[in-house]
Amino acid sequence: MDSLPPAKPATARAEPARGAQLGASLGRLARIAFAVLVVGATLFFLHDRFFTVQAQKALMAGQALTLRAPIEGRLDMHPHLPGAWFGQGDSFASIVNERVDTQRLDELRATLEGMEAEVSALVSRMEATRVLLAAATGTADSFRQTRLDQLRARIAEGEALLGAAQARLREAEAAASRGERLLRQGIISLAAVQGLRRDLSVARDEAAATTERVASLRAEEEGARRGIFAADNASDRSVSQQNMDRLSLALVELETQLVERRARRDATRRQLEAETARVGRLANAPVETPEPALLARLLVQPGETVRPGQDLARLISCAAPLITAELDERGFRQTHLGQQAEFRPLGGGPALRAEVIQRVAPSFTPGEARALPQVILRPVMPPEGCETGRLGAVQFR
Repeated sequence: MDSLPPAKPATARAEPARGAQLGASLGRLARIAFAVLVVGATLFFLHDRFFTVQAQKALMAGQALTLRAPIEGRLDMHPHLPGAWFGQGDSFASIVNERVDTQRLDELRATLEGMEAEVSALVSRMEATRVLLAAATGTADSFRQTRLDQLRARIAEGEALLGAAQARLREAEAAASRGERLLRQGIISLAAVQGLRRDLSVARDEAAATTERVASLRAEEEGARRGIFAADNASDRSVSQQNMDRLSLALVELETQLVERRARRDATRRQLEAETARVGRLANAPVETPEPALLARLLVQPGETVRPGQDLARLISCAAPLITAELDERGFRQTHLGQQAEFRPLGGGPALRAEVIQRVAPSFTPGEARALPQVILRPVMPPEGCETGRLGAVQFR
């Protein structure tokens, strides 16, 4: 009886079938992946084309600056080539005006010199007046002291005379009293008593007069202490005191004049300083760049005479560049102020984030014809260096 054939040949026939199925599955997976890739690329293209806003023509450039002549004069500067870089505050040129009018300046200088001389003369006169016043004051003090000494001597003399008059008055009173008693006793006659009475009256008048004279001298002494000299044939001020008063008044007048002259001198000095500064500005004026910039065009040559306000050069600012992007009507309508965007420079380089700050519609004005609308953007972080005049594309978010 023959044995059954082995199963090995059947297994060998099944292995090629499974390999074919696996290859077919891998092929289908590859076709599906390729189809998904194609669909994804198509969708990305459609989204990028119809659902995002892009500007393929964009220019990042600084604002245009114009340097103008501040004064009239000759332009002094080194020759500058287009593209030269200037920092903020750098000297671009200087203008020298050799024909500036200095007549007012010369007049103020002459006036100030005259006022300085007047002030010096017043100071000298004040010093001399102070010396004379000190001498007059010393003379007046000496006169007052001498007058006081005289009055004290006269008062002492008057007091001595008053003492003698009072002694005589007491003697006359005693004699008159004795005479009255003797008259009543009948010892002396009435004529003798009347003589004693007359002597008593004279003694009383003499004592009273001496008392008044001493009082007058004391009053004159008190006035002399205060600088008042009373006399029958003189004023209450001595000649030395009157001279002192005159010098004091002259000193006050000189001080007033000095204050007034100094005020006028100071005012003239301030005018001279202002006029000097003005003439300095008109005679020599520096021309400086207000911010970092590149020279685009030089409009004048060194040594040329310029007028005030004349354009000297065109500059491109490096401080705050702006991005100008051209869009079609559909893209322009989809932009708005404050919208974020990204500027991608041509030729490589880091992309810059920017923000829409202005939207400019098309213009058909002669000389300014512009068929496409524009969008002005400002970089959020300005680029380092002087990145101006770079082309690129802008994608709006």
